[in-house]
Amino acid sequence: MKELLKSLDRLNKIYEQFDLLNFRAHKAMPLTFDKNDSKELLRQNKRMSFSYSYLNKEKTRLTNLILSQTVNLKDPIFKQSKMFHPELIDKALKLKNIDETHTKEMDTIPNRNRKINKLKRLIAMIQDENIGLCRGYLTQMKVLIYQNKTTLFETRTEKYQPKELLDDLDFRTRIMQFDYDRYMFEEFTPESFLDYLIFEKVHRHATYIRSYDARVLIPGADACGFSGIAYEIEIDGVRECYVTFKGTEADMDYTERSRRKRLDKFLIEGYKDWNYNVNAILIGNDTENRQILVARDFINYLQNNIQRNCSLYGLGHSLGGHFVQTLQLMDDCFSAGYTLNSAPINLKQIKLIKPDLFTSEIWNKLFNLTKDKTNDNIRNNEIKKLLPREYPEIINQSFEQDLTQVFYEIPYTIWIGHKWEYNLNNWKYPFKNHLASYLNAGEIHSYQHFFEQLFAYLQDSETGSQLMRNSLGFIRARVKILHDDIDKPETIEFFYAYSNYLFESKIFLDRPQQITEDFTKSQPSMWQSSRKEWPFLKSLNMDMLDLSVYFHIINGVKYFLSRKPNKIE
Repeated sequence: MKELLKSLDRLNKIYEQFDLLNFRAHKAMPLTFDKNDSKELLRQNKRMSFSYSYLNKEKTRLTNLILSQTVNLKDPIFKQSKMFHPELIDKALKLKNIDETHTKEMDTIPNRNRKINKLKRLIAMIQDENIGLCRGYLTQMKVLIYQNKTTLFETRTEKYQPKELLDDLDFRTRIMQFDYDRYMFEEFTPESFLDYLIFEKVHRHATYIRSYDARVLIPGADACGFSGIAYEIEIDGVRECYVTFKGTEADMDYTERSRRKRLDKFLIEGYKDWNYNVNAILIGNDTENRQILVARDFINYLQNNIQRNCSLYGLGHSLGGHFVQTLQLMDDCFSAGYTLNSAPINLKQIKLIKPDLFTSEIWNKLFNLTKDKTNDNIRNNEIKKLLPREYPEIINQSFEQDLTQVFYEIPYTIWIGHKWEYNLNNWKYPFKNHLASYLNAGEIHSYQHFFEQLFAYLQDSETGSQLMRNSLGFIRARVKILHDDIDKPETIEFFYAYSNYLFESKIFLDRPQQITEDFTKSQPSMWQSSRKEWPFLKSLNMDMLDLSVYFHIINGVKYFLSRKPNKIE
């Protein structure tokens, strides 16, 4: 059994290296391409391809070894726990099956010779490794062994210290990621997963673990799309409760066999979160505040049910970070908290929900300070002086050019606590998150209004197909308005400002130059008129879009966090 554990650890390290190689390959993607980049990319390709080849061979070797060790295991405990051995074999067989399927599918990926295409092929092969799923099976095998053979795991003598887990970066990212990966642990309780994770990180046994799922406990949580899990633990007499709030990412439920139903569920789940993002955070109106209200009910439930003298910690990624910050400002409910690539607080939303948080005078000062993010008079210190206190217990960690940082450029948005921004030295990543450098206040308002109208248009959609159909209908209607109004000077200015921002961020690789002339010429149809701008439209840079998503998700951003941050107090 000890040899099997060693093999599991070795294979897990191989998958960690795959994950890191995936980050390095994404980082190397040349979004601003020139000859020097091309030469460097050639060298990087060779190094990364060599690393991948080695890791792939070692992964296959260890997978075969683990299957052999698992099948040949003989242990007296198998007589007491008759399902223990078959369950271990089942996980090992699943790992072997993924490895064999990957080898077959890898041969179908085109091997084109251009250097950038070789890099894309490398990324595709790494992603085809199913890193998350394989690491999930490895963790499941360790959980099974830990539950049945605790004596194999050495315990440290020093007692657990408060916040020891909270201060562990790997623990924070893994517990936040678990909410996205719950479908992989259906046959395990959250308690069993956390029990092993705690021991792995601190080498002390938890004497009490209980999980709380908001979608099970709080009415309306599932209907509005809110997702959060709390884990109440006790280690060496230290009582802590970790509350994790899930972000906007809609995870694909692979336990649903029907592809159509799986996609439908994926689209509807994503729509619920984005409906809240737009109406509550981007706009700050009163039409969609259900998720934050459910989040408050969840925290209230926890405070009434967890053990006394139990510290409550908040953890949230993306939209989840918004909940941590907003709840702390409104209710001061967390002893400490970390957010990752967090969306901001919207003051208009806060006033709708808790108007007595500030006096009328302070509300007016806050709104005046934050209503126009394009002027240079905005000072974080001025805002902080108006807040109840400084909130040093909240740490907001983010990739400096993360896409959610655009939300902080929207009127009436703020953050509390400390902000730690991370980036890489001498790295060319062109995404611009400072809207105010490209758009004036009126243009930013029109940006908000566009999405407000879109989600008002989609509000009656009940299925994924209806969402797609209604979205296309809305876009067609707005393009027609653009076609009819393009000769107006203000429309010309707005269109150029947006297209220039998209071009500078490399979301489009071409900037439209003749848009006014093309649209205003007498054309038989809007379609023929639009064809004039096909060079711009077809220059949509999918590489940039893919990277912006990858560096936003937990698996992409976590590799920035080992570097020294730029701390904004």
